[in-house]
This record gives sequence, C-alpha cells and structure tokens, in this order.
Amino acid sequence: MISIARSNASMARSITIRDALVNTLRVSSASHFVNNGYVATFKDNLRRLRSAADLSQEALAHLCGRSGQSWIGNFEAGKREPSFDDLAKLASALGVSQNELLGKSPLPHVRRDDWADVRGFAQAAGLGNGAEANEYAEAHSLKFKASSLSRKRLQPDKLAVFYGKGDSMLPRIRPGDAILFDTSDTRPVDGAIFLIMWRGEYYAKRAMALDDIVYFVTDNATADHNWNKPKRMDSKRDPIEIIGRVRWIGSWED
Repeated sequence: MISIARSNASMARSITIRDALVNTLRVSSASHFVNNGYVATFKDNLRRLRSAADLSQEALAHLCGRSGQSWIGNFEAGKREPSFDDLAKLASALGVSQNELLGKSPLPHVRRDDWADVRGFAQAAGLGNGAEANEYAEAHSLKFKASSLSRKRLQPDKLAVFYGKGDSMLPRIRPGDAILFDTSDTRPVDGAIFLIMWRGEYYAKRAMALDDIVYFVTDNATADHNWNKPKRMDSKRDPIEIIGRVRWIGSWED
C-alpha cells in the first residue's frame, strides 16, 4: 500500500493547471507504554512522526478525514484520547504501525528521501457530470513512499492528483477520493482507468477496446445520463483527450 502524506508548503500558491500538467509531462494520551526500556507517550510519538513526515496538524487531520488542526492538536496536547478507529487512521496516514504510534516498539528513523513529492490540485475530476477545467486552482504537495513509486516504475515529476466528484464510477471511485494519475502514460489500455478531457471537462473513466476502436465508459451508467453509452475516443465531434493513466485511488474504507 502506498502511504500518502500531505504538506502545506505550497497550498497558498495558485497555478495554471494546464501549464502545470504540461510541465509535469509531478488508548490514553497520558499513558506511558514501555517495551524493553523504551518509554514514550502517544502524544510525543504523534508529534515526532508528524514532524518527520513534514505534515502540519491540519494536513494530517485532512488525511484522516477531519478538518482543521484542533483534532490533532488536542491529541498532541494530551487533551484527547484516541479511539481504536483514530489510531488506525493516524497510523495509516503516517505510514507506521499502531505499535510504533503507541510507543510499543522503537520508532523508525524517517528520512526525507523516503518520501517523494507529488503535485496535487484543488481540481475535481468528474465521476458524474464532469468538472470544468479551471484555468487556475490551488496547488499543494502530497507525499508518497518513494519506494512504492519506484516499484511501480513511476516518476514523481510525471504524477499529479485530482479529487473525485460524483458517483458514476462507484464502487471503484467515490466522491472525494484522491486520484493519482501518470501524465506520461497516455496510451489507452483496455480495462484501465484514465483521467480524460471531454467537452472541456475532466473525467475519470474506464477505457474499453472493441475491434481496434477505443471507447471510454463509466462503471455506474445509471448515475450519469451523459455517460449511459460508451464514447469513442476518436469522435470527430467530441474527441476525448487522455491526460494520464490512473495509478492509485485513495479513500478510507468503511
């Protein structure tokens, strides 16, 4: 599983999405746990691991499906005790085990070069009615495990992240899911999901090859009347442009 972490280093910067994509073609908080003489508190471990991952309190909270920084701030201040669900979400977001988070095993040394920055956009990829291709959008940095990207032969500077909007790709992609796509991979592959542009809007759709003709289809056609039939990629009236192949979809499981 790819571990994902978000940095707020560039969140305030507005950029042109098209130019950017072209350039890219990027338990108790007061309790002490002791194991073989290693003593640490949950709140101290949380703060240390968050800092090592270069995450603000707000960014970590966002990865855990929360808004604002107070949820993490209360943990680190010892004002709130984590539930089992909280621990699972925090450990997953930080890419560590729950034992490491609780201090039951020595904390690993987290190096900055263990992570790779991938550019994310506050731009929706339509799963239903589409998302208009905004000229400008806020950009931020998402951190993926460098080793995971390397195993998949993915180059961080060729990757980008949009966020799902709509329900026509259910159950595979849900509203709000982070969608990681590779802008260097634009060759249609039967059955693969791609980020595409159609009629000036971004969509995440599945490719389907029939008799050497490439179509794009939705996984949940009943949710979107615009995509209740396959659409030809080479349509003369409304051609489809492949922006990149979807390589990872991130969301919390129920």
